[in-house]
This record gives sequence, C-alpha cells and structure tokens, in this order.
Amino acid sequence: MSEQRKEAVWQGRLAAGLDPRAQKLNDSLPVDGRLVNEELALSRAYATTLAECGVMTVAERDALIAACDDLERGLTAGTVKLVGEDVHSAVEAALGERCGDPARRLHTGRSRNDQVATLFRMHVMRLCDTAIEGVRELERALVTQARESGDLLCASYTHLQPAQPIRLAHWWLAHVEAFARDEERLMEAREAADRMPLGSGAVAGTPLKYDRASLATRLGFSRVALNSLDAVGDRDFAVQYLNAAAMLGLHLSRMSEDLVMFCSPAFGWFAAPDGFSTGSSLLPQKRNPDLFELARGKSARLLANAQRMATLLKGLPSSYQKDLQEDKEAVFDTADTLDAMLGVLPASIDALVPNAKRIAASLTSDLLAVELADALVAVGVPFRDAHKAVGALWAAAERAQCEPADLPLADRLALSEHFTDDRFTGLTMESAIARRTHTPGAGSTPHQLAIHEARLGLGPGDDADLPSPDDVVTGDPSRVTTARVPLPTSPTVLDASARRLSDTLVLRRATVTDVTGIAGVMAPYVVDGVLLPRPVSELYQCVREFWVVERSDADGSAIVACAALRLLWNDMGEVRSLAVRPDAHGQGLGAALVNAVLADARTLGLPRVIALTREVAFFERCGFTTQQRESIPRKVWTDCVRCPKRHACDEVAVAFDLVPGASEEAARAGRSYVLPMPTAVDPDADVLPVIS
Repeated sequence: MSEQRKEAVWQGRLAAGLDPRAQKLNDSLPVDGRLVNEELALSRAYATTLAECGVMTVAERDALIAACDDLERGLTAGTVKLVGEDVHSAVEAALGERCGDPARRLHTGRSRNDQVATLFRMHVMRLCDTAIEGVRELERALVTQARESGDLLCASYTHLQPAQPIRLAHWWLAHVEAFARDEERLMEAREAADRMPLGSGAVAGTPLKYDRASLATRLGFSRVALNSLDAVGDRDFAVQYLNAAAMLGLHLSRMSEDLVMFCSPAFGWFAAPDGFSTGSSLLPQKRNPDLFELARGKSARLLANAQRMATLLKGLPSSYQKDLQEDKEAVFDTADTLDAMLGVLPASIDALVPNAKRIAASLTSDLLAVELADALVAVGVPFRDAHKAVGALWAAAERAQCEPADLPLADRLALSEHFTDDRFTGLTMESAIARRTHTPGAGSTPHQLAIHEARLGLGPGDDADLPSPDDVVTGDPSRVTTARVPLPTSPTVLDASARRLSDTLVLRRATVTDVTGIAGVMAPYVVDGVLLPRPVSELYQCVREFWVVERSDADGSAIVACAALRLLWNDMGEVRSLAVRPDAHGQGLGAALVNAVLADARTLGLPRVIALTREVAFFERCGFTTQQRESIPRKVWTDCVRCPKRHACDEVAVAFDLVPGASEEAARAGRSYVLPMPTAVDPDADVLPVIS
C-alpha cells in the first residue's frame, strides 16, 4: 500500500509546494475520490482515443488499460490506497507506478477542468438512473397496496377535516402521481448531464484532433458540449439533479406525514409495521413510526443541498473557478440520503396492513353533504341555494347532536321543501364515488390503477373492477379511455412466418393488439427483478421486434410467451424480454422463441446474437456459449453504462455465432474497439446519433 505523497501535477511552476495548512484546505481527494470508477473508465476510453491520434502506440494503450484494470482490482480488494491532491492526480500517479510513460502521456490534450466536468456528469447520470429505479420501486409498492386495497372506502380530507368519500386506492395513487412527476424531473436532470465536456481543455479547447463523437459514445454520452468556456464551468446539471431530489424529498416527506398521521391511534388506519418501527426507552406500550418520521426529517437535507449548490454558483464568473471543488459534497450527500430513504421505504410500504374496521369508521355522514346539494341541483335548485340549505341543515343537526337525516321532518322542511325522507335514502358512499368516474375523479381509480400498472410493468390486477387484460389503455394518461379489444371468435390468421406448436399454441410475430398480453407475461418477472420494467409506450414502439406464443381454447386467446430481437449494431443482435407465463412452463416455448429470434437474425444477416442472462444453462442448451463482457462493447457502452447495476451486474453474457468465429473475432477486438460513426455526421455536432 503506497502512502507516499505524490508530486503535485503543477510542481514545475511552484517548486516550493504548498504550505501544509493550505494543502489541507486545497486537497479534495477525500471527497472526489468517490469518482474513481468514472476516472478509470475515462482513462481507458481516452487512452484508446490517444492511440487513434498517434499520441500513444497500441502497445502503450494496452499497457495503460492493463494498469487501469490492476489499479481497479487493488482498490476493490482494499490493497491500494490513492494518495494525491485529487482523484485525477492520484489515479495518474498510481497508473504511472504501474506502466510508466503511457500514464505520463495520458493527460495530453486535456485539463483537470474538463476532466472533472466529464467525470461529474457521468456520475450524476448514474445517480439519476439509480434514483429513478428507486422511485419506481417505491411506486410499485404503492401501486401494489392500491391494488390489494380493492373496494375499501375511506374519507378524504381537506384542511384535515372530512371532505368526501374515496377508495383507499385513490389515496395511494395520489402519491404515485407525485412520484411519477419526480421520475420525469430526474430524467430531465439526466438529460441535462448527458453532454460530454472533454475536449474543452482548461478553458479554450485543445489543438488535439480526435473523434469527440466516438469518445462520447464510449463514455455513455449522446451529445458533446459546444462551448469550451461554458463546458468547464457549467454545473446546471448538478443543480437540476439536486432540485429534482429536493422535490422528491418533499413528496417523500408529505407521504410520510400522511403515514405518521394514519398510523396514530387517533386514526388507526394502519399499525406501524414490525421491523420498521421502534419502541420507547420508558413507555413499554409504545409503537413509534420512526421510519416515516426520519424520512420526513431527512427531506430537509435534500432541500438544503439544493439551496447550497445554487448559493455556491450564483456569484461565480464564467468558466472554471476553484469554488467548484465544493460542488460534489452536496450531490454526494443527496445521493446517500436518497439511497437510504428509497432503500427502505418500499419495504415499509409493503409491510403496512390496512385496518378495514378503523378505515370504515372514517365514513361519516358529513362526507355526503355535497351529494345532498347535488341532489337538490338535479331537481332545479340553484347550487348556491342548495349549498346554503344543506349548510343550514348540518348546522341544525350539530345543535341537535344528531345525524341530519334524523332531524324531525318538520325541522328539515323548514329549511327546504326538498328535505323529505326519500331524499336521504339514495345517499350512499358508493353512489357518491360512482358519480365521479371521469378522470381524475375518485370513481376513475380503476383506470388510474391500470395506467400505473402498465407504466411500471406490473401488469393488470386481479380485481374484478379493473380493466381486463384484453383492455388497451390509450391516449394521454390525463385523458385516458379504455378500448375493449375483443377476443378472436375464429382461429388466428397466420402469416408466412407463423407456425403451430400444438393444437392450441401458435408461434408468430407480434401485432399491436398483443402489447397488453406481452406486458402481462413480463409482469411477474419484472416484479421479481428478473426483467427490466418496460412501459407500454415502449412496447408499442418496439412491437415489431417481438415474437409471441398465442394459446387458443374455448375461453378465447391469450399470449403466454414472448421474446424480442433488438439490433445493437451491424454485427450483433440481442435476445430481450424472453418470458413464459408460469402456467405454460415445460412446453419448450422458451426454446421455440429463441429459435425464432435466431432465424430472424440470420435473415437480417447478423453474424451473432447475444444475451445477458442469469439462466445460463437454458441458453447453453439453445447452443449459446458464455462470453467476456468486453466482447459485446456495443451493448456495454450503450445500455449497460446507463444501468444502475453496471458496477454490480449479476448477469452473464452469452452468444450464438451465426457466422463461424464471430465471437472469437469480437473477443480479439476487446476494449480496443473503435466505434464507427456515420461518416456524414460532424463529430463536433451538438446532437450525436442515437446508438441503442
């Protein structure tokens, strides 16, 4: 383990070095050391770029990449400790110890100014991806609670006073709506960070000519920065991330406040769940919802960090300033806080069990006052007159300490001739909800639930009131309608590519009417974390990639299995979204789908097909062989680089060679590949071709 202080990268100009007190203030490695993974990724990619420019030989590039690998292993094992002013100089020095001159050439054409801006953007993109997945996991827990609550009714509140009846699911989904907006804000923050500054140098750019587009793609960017002065000083993306996190924290706090209130004995809608509650050091009977209180409290950190960053930036001149060394702690603290909150809140939501009896007790007659006013409007009474009469009725009942319907008939008629006994018989909680079926009303809860289930990849629910699996949710979610897709009454018309697997099973290409069926097949695997969630909108966009197995019987037709072929580049396709319904296992449907995908790939002229999977044995039975992940760079540098689990991936790469030796050739290329870009594209263009 090296402990020796490395020579400062600027030592030639200031040979005396820093005063130790100044050194302590200046050094940032304890903070920015967190970017070491991005620093190593950048070093590997930039070494390839320098080799393309002739600054390094191929042998030097390979030596530097090997040094990066060795350093990464040492850091992971804890046998190496970085020492230096910052993560950039520390890594450069550590690489120099391992490979010599290649490491000393690595800084050619770049500055720590554009270097840190690039690393920070890469890191924030990853933090956004992680936060988005955490939010979606929380949303899934909330949607599951909404589904399981079924037809359970409860009071809604304004000013913490009883207002109108709703379904408990409606309350759960209200929080889902807020978190869905947080998703959008995090996606916008990620997009803001998705712009590579490298090539800006210290402030004025670099004379080194290289393909910035290719380098950007290697690093997971889809765009490059246009102005060097702005690129080194821009931290808008960090502000957007922190602002998105602050809003997320605000919504987490509001949800937690609701749960603290509803877990209190005064309401008793839920009991604070075991495993997520604490007791009292003095009061043995206590059951405290501390987890939700902590979430409410920690949201203050998220709000403060957003303000902290804005305060840091507001007085800075343009370009890079040393003040920007303080830009990371707020981001890192926010990321850690979100990880802690989103790491536990979904499980705590899952653990909540509604107390139906206590929830039902919230359904008091007060909730039907507006229904009575509406009933008067229906017989011609102006609303303002009806509102006044009903208000007077409730005041009279309060004075008499009884229900409004229990007031003597004469007293009621004195307030309005319409307050007859029969006027009250039709006032029920269910009818009040049923009258409000238009989105976003309480009666539209089943439609809202179906929308969020589809968006989160959970599939349709089992509740009889929900749209059935053959319902297609269409249009803008804010103006949603459901259109019934009838089950076929005659055998499916097969195209030339379709074939029968049995009397009841047909393998064929997917159509747009299969999308909800595909989502339903994938849903249980999404819930278990086997498949990535794919919104219905995405499934419609890529439906032409899918093959399905359709089962037809006396009850109609249903999709029971699916798989897709995604084109990654001109030399590779990928098997994606392979899923078989549990009740269709053991019939060889998975293998049949893989064969269909391979035949499709062969028709397209692809030399090989890959997959990332945990079911290695299955793919080996289908003729696939395991591969090093470096042999599938198009996948790694387009999809995997954006995956929250990229540093802890538990999937194995497998490949099927449609052209003999295709995998071996790819393996020989290894990390030294050069991603070809369309020649007509300006490498300095602001928007690069989408490669995914």
